Amino acid sequence: MGYIAGIGGANMDIHGRSDQQLVMRDSNPGTLHMSLGGVCRNICENLARLGADVRLITVVGDDAHGRNIIEGCMEAGIDMSAARVLRGERSSCYISLMDGDGDMLLAMSDMHIIKKLNAQLVDESRDVLCGADMVVCDGNLSVKTIERLTQVCDRPMYIDPVSTAWAREIKPFIGYFDTVKPNRMELAALTDCPVDTMRNLELACDILRGRGVRRVFVSLGRDGMFYKGPEGAIYGVSRPYDGMVNATGAGDASMAGIVWASREGLDAETTLHTAMAAGMVAISSPDTISREMSLTAIKNMIKEYIK
Repeated sequence: MGYIAGIGGANMDIHGRSDQQLVMRDSNPGTLHMSLGGVCRNICENLARLGADVRLITVVGDDAHGRNIIEGCMEAGIDMSAARVLRGERSSCYISLMDGDGDMLLAMSDMHIIKKLNAQLVDESRDVLCGADMVVCDGNLSVKTIERLTQVCDRPMYIDPVSTAWAREIKPFIGYFDTVKPNRMELAALTDCPVDTMRNLELACDILRGRGVRRVFVSLGRDGMFYKGPEGAIYGVSRPYDGMVNATGAGDASMAGIVWASREGLDAETTLHTAMAAGMVAISSPDTISREMSLTAIKNMIKEYIK
């Protein structure tokens, strides 16, 4: 079995969790925690923890954060030979504020360096991209980078739109992707279709499939996950889970679950359950990436919580 290539952001995450409910425009006692982040980087680390061979194409600055990102990724088992360290640039950084329950209320990102992950770098990384079993990327890439990626890459591509703003940006190229994992709002942005009911949710997925997307996994947060693909529609739900510590990395872990299960050739329902369980493992940890992420942890979550 070959490797999985990732192309996208890698940054330093700073999480702040209030001891009580947040009071806006005031200083709130709480806990600050720093860890490596970036959507694509997170997906790649989760995949590495699941035993996959992963190579990450990304850019970092020649600063302390950049060195920590490179070293941390290598320690996690990610091949960083295709990553670029750019002189004079500031590495990406992301900060999130969570309430006393662990739900994110506000976040801010400094990801200006991602503009340097451009079409030229895609061309220079052609061998890595086209030599992979599959390619996973995040929607933070520029429109021109996404466009060039769809022209260069001949492997099945998986994408997480990341936000409604980025979903609108990548909308013209969405049909080039094999698998897409939006949340409900991102799905609406990609399709201009209301997603207020399960019927409309399925219709929106059909719109994406009509444009060329083979499979759509829609993250519904605490309401589970919805799938639409060649096998039809599947709605996955779980028993209530009260072990949430940090919700930040749930979507990235779910995407890793989808990519891993797909490469293993698992059926649609098992892939859906794997994605949900991976997200639950992720939210159990204060870090963006759970140190407990493993196939065993995912199987235990499925057995205990997934219906």
